[in-house]
Order: sequence, then C-alpha cells, then structure tokens
Amino acid sequence: MEHFKYAYMHAENNLTVGTGATIQDITVPMYDAGREITIGACPCVGAMGVMLGGGVGRLQGKHGLASDAIRKVRLALYNGTIIEASKDVNPDLFWGIRGAGQNFGVVIEATLETYPQTNGGDFYNADLTFTGEHLDSVIDAINSLYPIDDNVALLIFYAANATTLEPLVAINIVYSGPEEDGKKITEKFSPFSVSLNESIIPWVDLNSQSGGGAVLAKCVAGQSHDQYDSITKMMDKAIFRELFDSFGSFLAQHPALVNSTVILEIFGQQGINAYPQNFSAFPHRGSVDTLVEIEMAYVDQNVTEVADNWARGWRDRLSSPEISGYDRMIVYQNYGHGDEPITALYGYEQWRHERLTRLKRTYDPRGQFNAYHAVPETLEGWK
Repeated sequence: MEHFKYAYMHAENNLTVGTGATIQDITVPMYDAGREITIGACPCVGAMGVMLGGGVGRLQGKHGLASDAIRKVRLALYNGTIIEASKDVNPDLFWGIRGAGQNFGVVIEATLETYPQTNGGDFYNADLTFTGEHLDSVIDAINSLYPIDDNVALLIFYAANATTLEPLVAINIVYSGPEEDGKKITEKFSPFSVSLNESIIPWVDLNSQSGGGAVLAKCVAGQSHDQYDSITKMMDKAIFRELFDSFGSFLAQHPALVNSTVILEIFGQQGINAYPQNFSAFPHRGSVDTLVEIEMAYVDQNVTEVADNWARGWRDRLSSPEISGYDRMIVYQNYGHGDEPITALYGYEQWRHERLTRLKRTYDPRGQFNAYHAVPETLEGWK
C-alpha cells in the first residue's frame, strides 16, 4: 500500500485520499488548509477502512460520519477493471461503498468534502482519572450529558495500573467550542477526580496528545488484540459498575492481560442523524449513542482463550435488549469481532438486505472480497 499512502487538498477544499493513508496522514493537509472532517481517534489506523465502514469520531455531531463526506471513489473490481462511484456515476454502488465498502472491490482512492475548522482548529482537552470508588458518580455525570451536545466528545477508559493491577477509570473530554464552556463539562467530574490535566490542543495533534496518549499506545506493534463491540443507549449504573469490578478481578487473575481496556466512545449524534436512513449503507443512524469496545491486549498467547471468553461474554450481555436499550443487537462493523449476526452489522431491514445482496452479486460475483464481514450472496444468507 506504500504507493497509495497519500492525501492532498484541492483548490475547492476537497480532499483526495489514497487507500494506504492513515488517519494522521489525512489530518495534516486538512489542518494546514484550515479544514476538517470527522476522523477516528486512533492516528495509525487506515483512513480508508474507517470510511468504508462508516467512520465515527469526535466531530460527528457537527459533520456526520467520515463516510458522509465522501463524494466519489475509484475502485478496482475482482477482474481488474477500474471504475468510479459517486452520486452521479454508479450511484447504487456509491450507496453501498459508504458503510459496506470492503465487499465490492479494492477502493483505490476517495475524494471527500471538507469543512471549515471549528474554533480555529483549537480544541479544549481535559484528562481525568478516578478510583473505582467514585465510578457511580462518574456514571451519573456522564448520563447527565445525554443527549450529547455536538461540541462534546467523551472517551472513557477502564484500565489498570501496570504495576499494581489496580483498576482505574480515565476520562478524556474534548470540547470543540469555547474553552469556558468546555470547563463547565469538566466541572461535572473534577470534584471526585484523582488527577486533572487541561490543555488547548490543535486538531492536528489531538489524536496523539489527548487522553494522555492512551489511544496512541494502541499503535505500538508486538501485541495481539482481540476486540468485541456493543452499543448502548446510556450507561446503566449497576451494569457498568459490575463490568468494572469484573474487569479488575479478571486482570488480577490474568496479569498478562494488563494492557487490556474497555473503552466507551460517546459523541454527538446530530450530524449523523441529519441524514436520512437510506442515505448510505451505514444502518445505525439514531443508534450509536454509546459505543463500548472491549479490547483484550496481550503478548502471551496462553491467555488467548480466556481473554476471548471474557470479552465475548460481556459483549453478549451488554448487547441484550434489557441492558443496551435497543430491541436487537447493534454492532458498529468497524469494531465488530466477526461472530455477530450479519444483521447486527448491516441492519435488520429487508430492503437493506436486498440492496446489498444485489450489489454483491453484481460487483463481486466470485466472492473475492468475502474476508471481512461479507455481505451474503443470497437473501437466505441473511437469516
């Protein structure tokens, strides 16, 4: 992919991205041009993959998903043919690319609309840590913020001290509006925090500096990662307290998993929900309030099975209707493990199944692109 690792701005403020570019690669030219889009929080992740699956991020309350900004793509089909897809050229494929895009070919590059920088490109950032005894107060403060303002982005971490294995809670608050308003959000949490660090961070450096570098640490090579995802409407206090206690006990029993985390992403929904349900193949508009990522990280392969069992068990529990607040399992496909019902990833509506399967048959008739969350080639495959 090294020959496709590029990103550049156009005079009309559109951005062209090669399929080998990372999130950080696309952030720099936009920032230099005074522009922005919704991007993920991890700078080393491939930008194209993020977009093809949807693309949640801190600015989604303002600009929608990363994929909502795509205006055209170029892709190579199974037979080597290079085609374009946009609202005017192959529009049905363009619909499917944005939310299920890995299914139909190799997307070589995409061109996206960008938006003027928010607040001059400077973001208020606060990083706080808490002991477990204050978790209930933290959850109350978080729940008081729903529905989330479009300026607010929260990352909540369940983690552990690498030396003592003591579990802890960390929160990263990013506010894209005036600093004084961001501080008001922080004041809901600071009375019971162990530590507080506040700063103003340029958007171009946000992913590497916010959260005390906790997300950036995930980019370090050499570890195995096993992730499961769930989505909940809010944070059920009793359940997320039980999850925290279970997490702490589990790491105490298996110290080799000390680098594991549970991460909650809570962002504004306004920009996503501004688009109709049929705007793209992304199926979860109105249903991505609280993304819960259970991420097991380890070097010792002897803990693989026990880590997988614990993470999967909690994913299944959090996804149950009585806990999630949704009537069926919902999984953001970019965070999916691969064992979920395919409908949890791509939606439960029959019209979605018919449209995606038709695209699969048309553009990937030999199933060359079935490696990751493959769209069924028959309608029976959705059942």
